[in-house]
Amino acid sequence: MPNSLVRNNGLERDLEIIEAVAAGSPVPQRNGDLAAVTNREKSQISRAVSRLIDNGLLLRQGAGVIVGPRLYAIARYTFEAQLVTAARGELHGLVHKLGETVHLTVLQGLEVVTIHSESPAHGFRALSWMGVTAPSYMTSSGRVLLSGLTDDQVERIYPLKKKIEGAPPLCLTKTGGQLISELNKIRKDGFATVIEEYEPGLVGASVPIRDFSGSIVAAINVAAPKARFESNLIAAAKEMKKASQRITDLLTHSK
Repeated sequence: MPNSLVRNNGLERDLEIIEAVAAGSPVPQRNGDLAAVTNREKSQISRAVSRLIDNGLLLRQGAGVIVGPRLYAIARYTFEAQLVTAARGELHGLVHKLGETVHLTVLQGLEVVTIHSESPAHGFRALSWMGVTAPSYMTSSGRVLLSGLTDDQVERIYPLKKKIEGAPPLCLTKTGGQLISELNKIRKDGFATVIEEYEPGLVGASVPIRDFSGSIVAAINVAAPKARFESNLIAAAKEMKKASQRITDLLTHSK
């Protein structure tokens, strides 16, 4: 019995750390942050974090940790499955209205990943983006997802005046300060657009999907060649906002 209690207590302490990391997502949590939240010694946190990293439950990112790949895999069988089910019909309707490929995306750490796509019959298809990750700061869907964070949280990830490593030449958010300015605009407008920032010749628009609590949990994105779709970006965003609200309603009613 004592050994069983020790194992259970150990599991509870590990879960406490994982929950603290998840609650702070996508901001990497440092050992000091976790020690303060869990009221434990920093040395204890350090040992536990190392063990959780070794088991794929946490992932080292910079000076802190984020939720690891094994936990993301578990989540994909639960919430993401529910999300795709709620969104599939609306995405199909958007393809019919917009005539372009439409994606459903979520944050995975500081990357944006496509978890479902619907495409039209014509030539430009982006099904190859399924499961592919991209830096969130330079894509319309990534910025929409980041807009759910506070400015302080964003600044912890991307310092105001520090140049973001790897930012391409056409990217408008090369520093944390520029990114925060863009996120404030997105919060006001309710959508984001990019023109050739992520990939030459490609434009995109995205809107957030919120859960029953109002938190941003996913984004709808449309991406298409600039020559064909640039003039349609704002109109597309308006249509996607309507679809997003209907998806939120479905998610809320499924609770």
